[in-house]
Amino acid sequence: MRRLVFELTTVVTVALVLNGCGRKGEEPSGEPMTITLGHVGHDHHTALYVALDCAGDYARKTGIDVNVVEDRKLYRLSEGDKKIADVEIVKVGGGSEMPTALAQNVIEVGFGGVAPVLASIDSGAPIKLIAPLHYKGDMFVVRPDFPARTWSEFVAAAKAADKPLRIGYKDPVACAKVIFEEALRHEGVPFGGTPSQEGIKVHMVDVKGGGKLNVALSGGLIDGYAGNNPFPAIAVEKGMGRIICDLEDLPPGTFRNHPCCCIAARADVIANKPEAVVDLLALFLEANCTINSDLDKTVAAAVRWIGTSEAVERMSIPTSGYSMEASPQWYNAMGQWSTVMDGLGVFRNQLKSKSSDEVARIAYDFSLLEKAKQRLASH
Repeated sequence: MRRLVFELTTVVTVALVLNGCGRKGEEPSGEPMTITLGHVGHDHHTALYVALDCAGDYARKTGIDVNVVEDRKLYRLSEGDKKIADVEIVKVGGGSEMPTALAQNVIEVGFGGVAPVLASIDSGAPIKLIAPLHYKGDMFVVRPDFPARTWSEFVAAAKAADKPLRIGYKDPVACAKVIFEEALRHEGVPFGGTPSQEGIKVHMVDVKGGGKLNVALSGGLIDGYAGNNPFPAIAVEKGMGRIICDLEDLPPGTFRNHPCCCIAARADVIANKPEAVVDLLALFLEANCTINSDLDKTVAAAVRWIGTSEAVERMSIPTSGYSMEASPQWYNAMGQWSTVMDGLGVFRNQLKSKSSDEVARIAYDFSLLEKAKQRLASH
């Protein structure tokens, strides 16, 4: 009897050890795990499009094979004959909708704006910012017949206006809106979200989505908008709007070269599916190299995924910067984000009144990004 118990125990122990030797990314059945990845569907997230369209170019460097199961919807990652993960691609709304989808476990990894991600973390959402992604690319657009042609002329027009000018934005915590309102505050231009609010000169209008910015502008619902490319480039192409300035140029100069988009993930995914996330980050790092060296290939991927024209993307993409480097400059710029968002009353909970170092400790986790870099360096 003792011999039987010993043999059974040995078998179970060996089975557990053998099972534990496999990648965490592989389910007990041998099938790959699934990771659901969300993006907003504009060219600030071009690293995703280039990574999946050009994955074959990166296979030798990354060691990762990417097979298309359903174009732009489902991809399988593998290493040799070992399956790693099925990656389900989901288009989610911009602004606060992406981090909300993360918090509600609709997606597990997401591409979106740094401001909405910080706001979501402040509210207690179980997510972390796991990689920088993109900077700049936000514009101030007005209708074609608007009298002002520069920022200073717009400020003068706003102060002299008999009724508030209507300026649109896509989401209450959209990066472009935060930058624009900081500039209005610096210029001493009163603004608010209600047209009847006494004394305001700029009425900020939520059009509820980036895709509705140009619709609202061409329909006369707003006089202009603060929004991210490619929407301003589309407005110019179709004659619906005119770009006054790049938002990074607005006073007081807080947001020059500002981080705009990032990659975020649920905390449980960081803990339970790290290898698959590392593989994805390695692909995105390689894609960033392509973006910064081959505009033709980058434009082609953006056009294919987003449905914009080549002319729009050739105008739009160069207004952005693409980098996944968490450099000292990036940390300093993110510190400006947290300071301004706190000053505007966006933070109300765990990031409220926190220093930039405290925000970093609470909000960021770059451990998987570092492993992705090490992976690429070892190949």
